[in-house]
Amino acid sequence: MGPTFGGQAAAYDRWYRTPLGQLVDRVEQEAIFALLPEISGLRLLEVGCGTGNLSLALARRGAGVVGLDASGPMLARARDKSRPEGPALAWVQGLASLLPFGDASFDGVLCVLALDFMRERETVLQEMVRVLRAGGFVAVAVLNRYSPWTLKRLIRSWFRPSLWRQVHFLTARGLRRLLSGCPELADLRRGQAVFFPPWKNRRLLRYYPYLEKLGKKLHLPTGACLVMVARKGITPP
Repeated sequence: MGPTFGGQAAAYDRWYRTPLGQLVDRVEQEAIFALLPEISGLRLLEVGCGTGNLSLALARRGAGVVGLDASGPMLARARDKSRPEGPALAWVQGLASLLPFGDASFDGVLCVLALDFMRERETVLQEMVRVLRAGGFVAVAVLNRYSPWTLKRLIRSWFRPSLWRQVHFLTARGLRRLLSGCPELADLRRGQAVFFPPWKNRRLLRYYPYLEKLGKKLHLPTGACLVMVARKGITPP
């Protein structure tokens, strides 16, 4: 396992309510949903769900969602936010490296900006594939090593204690290598998001959507969020 966010759940949730945090959340989700199949009616698992933003978005699109996280405080906030959503959401505390579910339990498994903080990445991916039915999808998003956002986090971690010190950031090639190392996965597709800088200035913020469109149009390699989706192959009888 890697570092935990139990003591930072409130700050984590609070940042996503800022104008910059809301924009980041929106463009990240757009990049993820652009690569996913139709999810209405599917049973999905989000590994490392945090305070539940993505799990809630999945449920609102008609999926039945289980959110798993190792942090009790994170899950407590997720439960509070999901109360109006009804029975389509369930929250489970557990380890990503030892998922408490049976084989082929889900139609899709997602791990978004959580694998970065896990040391046993290959084991976590194997567990995600194990609980996935044949033909289902795996979606993984990580923080790009070659991004201004990563540089900012690393520089700040030099001057004060930070969870970012313990993260080994992946590149697009490294993420592809990780998923390609799992022989059950095929049809790999990829995307990026968050091409604008990590500055909170409100005057600049109005231009960030245009920078996001430009980064995608130019296929820049510096998007802060790397997304890859693959399908679990169907084993012949």
